[in-house]
Amino acid sequence: PPKMEAATQDHVIAAPAHSARRFARPFRPSKRLALRAAAAVVLIASAVALVAGIAGGGEPDPVVARIPAAPTGLAASGDAVWVAAAGSQAVWPIDPSTGRQAGPGIRTGGAPSRLAVGANALWIADGTHGSVIPVQTRGRRVYRPIEVGADVTDLELAAGALWVLSSAEGLVRAIEPGGRPPRRLPVGAAPVDLAASGRWVVVVGASGGTLTRIDAGARRQVGPVVGIGGVPVAAAVSGDTAWVADSARGTVGSVDLPSGRIATPVAVGRKPVAVAADGHEIWVLCSGDRTLVRVDGRSGEVLARHQLDVEPTALALDDGAVWVASGAEREVLRIER
Repeated sequence: PPKMEAATQDHVIAAPAHSARRFARPFRPSKRLALRAAAAVVLIASAVALVAGIAGGGEPDPVVARIPAAPTGLAASGDAVWVAAAGSQAVWPIDPSTGRQAGPGIRTGGAPSRLAVGANALWIADGTHGSVIPVQTRGRRVYRPIEVGADVTDLELAAGALWVLSSAEGLVRAIEPGGRPPRRLPVGAAPVDLAASGRWVVVVGASGGTLTRIDAGARRQVGPVVGIGGVPVAAAVSGDTAWVADSARGTVGSVDLPSGRIATPVAVGRKPVAVAADGHEIWVLCSGDRTLVRVDGRSGEVLARHQLDVEPTALALDDGAVWVASGAEREVLRIER
């Protein structure tokens, strides 16, 4: 398989001049001139309103990429955004500069669901066969699947290992290069999401409202399980902080990973389903009210709400855009950051 490399997803008007003219005697414009002047006023007013809308936070329409089947997972790298579509048994590339589909899909068979991406490699979770499929993205070489257990709920790259979550078994496996047996770490009952960045891997459990912390380099759990309550459904890691979306409470909350301290959660909207973090910029998808919410991770302030025309299901970030998948519409939206 290709070398495991952690993905780096750090990152998504002018004022008019005028002049005056004096007349020595009263000026009475013709009817035609008056109509032209009125039309010019309407045109200028429309332009000013448009500029004011942009300056005041108006949003351009997102670029839409059509996918042959419902997207189930997203991953962004420097030169492509990858979309897993289980119904098509393939993973589809999108050009990040245009937001359009960039060539044919990578046929994997099975049911590709979640993705992890490195510099030159893509790792595809096959939900049907409980395996991971390595793909070399340059040249599009698909390698033999790696069987990893009863199911593959999620997967991430961190500290030279591929981390694979099995909800059915309540385990995380750390798969390393060289064919060594994977390290197995119990993470409790019904884990639902896995997130990683730098030295940390975290797992959230929906049934018990828990967060498990793992030192990625040491391949071991750190401290006791953190009881965060609610119904956590998705997580993201930025530095030493985990951000957790709570579907029941409609919030996103932070956990300091070294200490396990929980900060006051931020209300974001109805039924959050996905969260992504880039430094102190936190993005949350809420399917209940079809919104994409941007949160300042330092102040907890909601900075922006983007209304979506589709029900969102998955989220990814790159340097210039936020990528939002809609399973029902078979679409991926590119929204400028």
